[in-house]
Amino acid sequence: MDAQTQETQGPGITAAEAGLDLPTDIELIEKLGESKLSTVWKARHAGADVVVKAYSKRAESAWRKKLDKNIAVFEMLQNRAFRHQPDLVPYTAKPIRVIGQDGKYSLCFLQEYIDGVSLEDVARQEKGLPGAVIRTGETIARVCEEKKIPGVDQFMADVIVRRQGDNWVPVIHDFKHIPEEPRKKAAGSPLLARFGIGSRPGDATGFLKEWQKISRRYEVA
Repeated sequence: MDAQTQETQGPGITAAEAGLDLPTDIELIEKLGESKLSTVWKARHAGADVVVKAYSKRAESAWRKKLDKNIAVFEMLQNRAFRHQPDLVPYTAKPIRVIGQDGKYSLCFLQEYIDGVSLEDVARQEKGLPGAVIRTGETIARVCEEKKIPGVDQFMADVIVRRQGDNWVPVIHDFKHIPEEPRKKAAGSPLLARFGIGSRPGDATGFLKEWQKISRRYEVA
């Protein structure tokens, strides 16, 4: 589970108490979680709830070594690539800004706060993943394939699912992964076979295969 969806810890904390140097217009509310790469906070900024992803020195160094890139800028640009596609806007957290790339503040990426639960929580509550959630996954896979957007399997591994009316909507929020090269398709396989679109039931691959496993875990026999 990504830091953003982990159990919250503590109401209100100063930047200094969090070990961060932040602009005064960012007010930390609570710690959402922590990993080796980042600590994630819920905060207030410009009158809205946001997520502040504060990167570890280890992460900063690793992304510089691997890609010669700033990890915060890298994540924001990948987030923007998804938001650039109109069909993906409803399923992608809104990127806001990067701070600290000039060394004046702690290196952080600000992003829309998504109030939701994990995919597994939805499957547990609904006795399997609703068909609308699976169809949304298929839509995301198709758009990424058509637009040649890499990394979808990694980005979809840890979506947050929020309630909108009677529907559950998966939202992608974790874009720091370095996209892997797509796996080679077997000769004669459909264009979208690795996403499970157009393949026979049970033949899904990539993130849809993992979603299928989660759903089956909670389906009522």
